[in-house]
Amino acid sequence: MTTAKRRSEILDILKSAGAPVTASTLAERFGVSRQVIVQDMAVIRTAQPKIISTTRGYVLNREDSGCSREF
Repeated sequence: MTTAKRRSEILDILKSAGAPVTASTLAERFGVSRQVIVQDMAVIRTAQPKIISTTRGYVLNREDSGCSREF
């Protein structure tokens, strides 16, 4: 599987997930290390800023609360 295909499938998983998805779960699913998933998520999050990293895993924020965070 190519990197682009894996990242596309990760995004699909997050879109359909009803709960946070851990990097370890994704790593097992794709047969790669957790670090590879973390790197993939860094790339994916540049294009999809609504992906949030929580202590329980990654989630796609579907709400548009009108609030924003600035650093």
